[in-house]
Amino acid sequence: MFFPRNFLAPNCHSQPIGVRKEKLCGKNENSGLKFINSQQLHIGTKIGGADIIQKQSWFEIFLTNNPGLFNLLVTSLLLPLGLLWLNNRSATKIKELEKQLEEKYQGKEQIKTQERAVYSSLSKILFDVQLLHVALSGSCIDKKCIESAVSKFDVSITKYHEEISNNLLYMPSKIIDRIYKFYSKISDLKVSLKEFNDAKNFEMAYVSVYSYSIALADILINIQELLLEQNETLKKNFDKAQQDMMRYCCGRQPPKAVLKKYIELLKQMKPNTSEDEIELMQQFLH
Repeated sequence: MFFPRNFLAPNCHSQPIGVRKEKLCGKNENSGLKFINSQQLHIGTKIGGADIIQKQSWFEIFLTNNPGLFNLLVTSLLLPLGLLWLNNRSATKIKELEKQLEEKYQGKEQIKTQERAVYSSLSKILFDVQLLHVALSGSCIDKKCIESAVSKFDVSITKYHEEISNNLLYMPSKIIDRIYKFYSKISDLKVSLKEFNDAKNFEMAYVSVYSYSIALADILINIQELLLEQNETLKKNFDKAQQDMMRYCCGRQPPKAVLKKYIELLKQMKPNTSEDEIELMQQFLH
């Protein structure tokens, strides 16, 4: 629908009927007002040969005529919904935090449980080494003596293998390394006893156990030190120098003459024996 040219005043202050505060300026040639649909008002004017379209929806007109309605919507509807959303979000965050703290606490307790299980099992193996020393310290005069003692030793320590292997999951790498070093010394001890048994040097069996028991005790003390380093209170009470009784769990050292013979046989039987092992035994000769 097009309006006559004189519908708008030349001074641009007049406005089409039904349009609120919309000013059309410039040349008013071919100007007009068209209703496209019930949703929007289109006001068109042609300036310099270009068409300019201004749109205003019925909702914008409604809000303009009712300025207090927007505040009413915000305070009565949107604000309570926003507060409800914030409260639910805060409650969810608190639950997530509580769950994380609980999992962290349970994780720490599980780690402590595994640490105690591993250390306890290794300590019991060291006790079995002490019993092996006692079994070989008597009149060991034939192969059956060493074979019988080693067989009982194997049966006893086997029950700790599963306990240790089941509790290595959360162990730090440096502690796992010490554990395998501990088991390596156990294997070396059994090999040493077999070699002395085959060579019929039965009297050297208990000396070998004595030597390896010190090395095993040192590894166990080191593991204990690593396990306690995270606890400042227990760390302060830990004194490696005060654990000589653990290092010498097999009692009195063998006579110096027996130790000297043992070192000589060890060099012959195991040319690859480490200097640390030989030095450990030689310190008892002084």
